[in-house]
Amino acid sequence: MAYLFRSEDMQYVSITMQRDKAEYVTRRIGELGLIHVVNLADEASLKSDYMRDYKKRIVVATQNEKRLDEFEKLMGEYNISLPIYDPQEVKIMRGCNAEFDTTWRPIEKELKINMESAKTLQKKISELQEERYVLVEYQNNINFEAEAQELKLNAAANNRADMKTRLLDPDNIELQGMQDDDQKFFKYICGVIPVPQQVFFTRMLYRLSRGNAFVRYLDIDEPIIDPESGQPVRKSVFYIVSIGRGLSNKLAKLCNYFQASIYRVPERNTDACNKRLEEIDQGIEERASVLRRSNIQIRKLLRQVAENKDTGRSMVSDWRLTLNKEKMLCETLMKTRRYLTMIRLDGWVPRESVNYIKEEVDHFENAGQSGSIAVDDNYNVDDPAFRKAHGDPPTHFKTNNFTGIYQGIVNTYGVPKYKEVNPGLFTCATFPFIFGVMYGDIGHGGALFVIACYFLIFEEKFLEQQRRGEMGELMKYAFGSRYALILMGFFAFYCGAIYNDFISVPLQIFESQWNWNVNLTETNNKAVLNENYEVYAFGVDYNWYHTKNELTFFNSLKMKMAVVLGVTQMLFGISLGAFNYVFFSDYTSLYYVWIPQMLFMICTFGYMCFMIIFKWTQDYRDDPDPPALIQTMIKMFLSPGAIDSPLYEGQAVVQVTLLLIAVATVPVMLLVKPILNNRERQAEHAPLIDDGHPAAGEDSSDVIGGGLHEDERKMLRRGSDVEHEHVEEDHEEHSFGAELIHSGIHTIEFVLGAVSNTASYLRLWALSLAHAQLAKVFFQKLIIEYGAETESDGMRIIAMVATYAAWFCATFAVLMCMDLLECFLHALRLHWVEFQNKFYIADGYLFEPFDFSAKKDDD
Repeated sequence: MAYLFRSEDMQYVSITMQRDKAEYVTRRIGELGLIHVVNLADEASLKSDYMRDYKKRIVVATQNEKRLDEFEKLMGEYNISLPIYDPQEVKIMRGCNAEFDTTWRPIEKELKINMESAKTLQKKISELQEERYVLVEYQNNINFEAEAQELKLNAAANNRADMKTRLLDPDNIELQGMQDDDQKFFKYICGVIPVPQQVFFTRMLYRLSRGNAFVRYLDIDEPIIDPESGQPVRKSVFYIVSIGRGLSNKLAKLCNYFQASIYRVPERNTDACNKRLEEIDQGIEERASVLRRSNIQIRKLLRQVAENKDTGRSMVSDWRLTLNKEKMLCETLMKTRRYLTMIRLDGWVPRESVNYIKEEVDHFENAGQSGSIAVDDNYNVDDPAFRKAHGDPPTHFKTNNFTGIYQGIVNTYGVPKYKEVNPGLFTCATFPFIFGVMYGDIGHGGALFVIACYFLIFEEKFLEQQRRGEMGELMKYAFGSRYALILMGFFAFYCGAIYNDFISVPLQIFESQWNWNVNLTETNNKAVLNENYEVYAFGVDYNWYHTKNELTFFNSLKMKMAVVLGVTQMLFGISLGAFNYVFFSDYTSLYYVWIPQMLFMICTFGYMCFMIIFKWTQDYRDDPDPPALIQTMIKMFLSPGAIDSPLYEGQAVVQVTLLLIAVATVPVMLLVKPILNNRERQAEHAPLIDDGHPAAGEDSSDVIGGGLHEDERKMLRRGSDVEHEHVEEDHEEHSFGAELIHSGIHTIEFVLGAVSNTASYLRLWALSLAHAQLAKVFFQKLIIEYGAETESDGMRIIAMVATYAAWFCATFAVLMCMDLLECFLHALRLHWVEFQNKFYIADGYLFEPFDFSAKKDDD
């Protein structure tokens, strides 16, 4: 994995080709997928005719993709799936948009005719079904005469009723303003309305009629297909009784507004009504037969474009890839620079692939289709002048399924600068280990490891499921993290073994070094060491659990362990900065920034880690007042030389010396580098005085060009003046004051960050303790207290089954899901902030080659 330590060597290349063969050559370059194309287009070229042509082709290709989206949407409605295969071998042709239109227009036309026919048939069938329901209800349940009679009898009684009560209670009917001679003008309306519209329809009906109409609803048992959406809709039969000549016309318009269909009904129980029901049944049957044939034809067309049975390929998939290639080709050609008869394409290439590209270009020329092609790689990419003109090269790492996920974690924070030390190499090990420290548990870590192994064993099965689109969103995230989960589970298991914690239950694998008194009393309640005392073989002695000082012991252990691990990782991060300084030949920063930073960190928090480890090696059983490390560190800064409980001989002298070294490093980090850089700039600008002319003691001809004509000398002098102006601007940008402020910011950030970042690593202790305590609470309360300790023997089994189910659900939801994400995020933060800010610049950009086989994020 050494190739991950620094990014791949990159080379700048220029490819010059004839204009009439540019698309063919660029297409072949896209098939190679090795060139990160640089944009050479300027504002003038963006307004040219050929740029407008490329933009138009991109727009047309996008519109054609939308036409394919409509086909895929129809396939989903008819449950037709696309075949799974790799369509990358599709070749893109010149004028593919026109070819697409020629191929798909007849299919779209035929499909449109069948879809419109099916929609019309379905609409007519739905209308006939609604009319049939209305006629059946009219014959069996509707009596207009009785309703009208009730309307007459209750009109006067309900005339003063409350509006809200009458609106919500359909049994309260009124006819406001009814005159004696108007009672014969009753009007009846029958139809079908969607169930969700009933409440609003009733309210608007009352307001419109001012109480001179009422409505009744009769639910339809089966949903009716909506011809517009093709989805089943719940509807009800309704009938309205109203009075007045003009009111019925208003109510008819109201029905249209609420998507209610009105149907005419003949007289009750007459031959006309029965005859109409027979006509409806016959019409439904005939149209349903025609609709089935139309759907068969639609399915045939969709299967034709979905999959070719002879080749196993899909027209939809092939054309989608072709259109995507067309767009990528046009976008790349828009980045080129055009001359009279030639086109130039520049880009970055992995240095090891330059010869391969030249060989492939020779094959282009030998094929006789590409004309003259020139590949120029004679560029010194390490030259500062070249970097200033073309920028830094892109960053490229060769990753696999395992390293790719950790490199993605690093790139989310920021892409590594070209050739700087890559944190992704070390994140592969440190990230899952830091997670394991917080999530340490044999049971939970083992379960996580087994789940990840299951994903890896059946990886092909899950990948096929993912390609078919049958995998849910949560499952996608879990499966996509399988290579991270396997190490996270392993280190959680390992740290859990050190803690000797199996779902809050300690494992008695080795012999304990502590013995309990046979007769425990209030005063004699302490364990004693074995006579032949030996250190517990591995991890924590199980007798530390379930004691009064259990929490105190684990707090001390995990807190100190978190500090040691945190300071170690930060020192490692500072050490990696030295590799960057040496590689980029920044020895000033190496001597006057890196060394002071290392000394400051070692003399302060490195010394604290030394005291922690040293104290672990000492036996303080007989010492009533052992040294307090926190108090020692505080007095080291506030009262240098004052030691209450010495840890070792000569501690006061050592601490004063370390403190002096740490304090001395601060002005070195702050001042030395800006002073040296300022002197270096002054030395570079010394040959020229402020007006741009030669300094005293230098020959004018040596500086400007002796032996030249006067006109040439004036031109050179004018160019020298312009160059000197740029030098002055650069000098202002990098003035001593600005660099001193920049250095001061970094110094303060490092000194304060050394304290805050060390404290931030205490989250390792906090989350580990929280995980253990949650597991303990779930186990003690659910399994032991509410289950195993149930007094009744008969209820104990039932309680154990119920509490086990509750314990499993709580453990899975809280510890296996929520706490896993919490520990993941905290491990992410420790790497991004506390570790990477010690050396990581992260101002690079990714190597993104022009590659037809690359999938876009939205794909």
